[in-house]
Amino acid sequence: MLALCCFVFHTIAAQETDERPLTNVKPGSKINLVMDFSEAIIMGKTEEEFADYEKDWYKDKPSIINKFEKGITSRLSGVLKVGNYPEAAYTLRVKVKVITDMGNLFCDAAVVDASGNELFGVKKINGGKEPLFLPGSKLAKMKVWALIVGRSLGGAIKKEYLGE
Repeated sequence: MLALCCFVFHTIAAQETDERPLTNVKPGSKINLVMDFSEAIIMGKTEEEFADYEKDWYKDKPSIINKFEKGITSRLSGVLKVGNYPEAAYTLRVKVKVITDMGNLFCDAAVVDASGNELFGVKKINGGKEPLFLPGSKLAKMKVWALIVGRSLGGAIKKEYLGE
């Protein structure tokens, strides 16, 4: 598993948009994470269809979001705090577009201020090249990829934030 994570981590793919920088955000600021699956195609199905197929979807969805959050915070530790902070002045909006049969998440993400101004955005953030085989249930695979994609997004935010 560790080898898979290392391999995938080195092949991370993200396309950054040309948006306003994160320079207005103070170090240590809280950023509320909001993940939207409403328009996602999950393993070839809408979210509703997938929930009918995979009965544990709504039960496991919070743990997938939690893995995604852990991935982000692992890269932003000591820089910014991303999590469940509804009162925060900033929001990280993640729109899940596709979850592949292997569980890889493809997302668009943006950090916005309280007025809705985009400070940073990325399109098509994902976990990179998928292996030919990954053992486990569909939901277990999503959790692995959620962590990897979260790390990718956290790295992209940190790079922009620190001007690297």
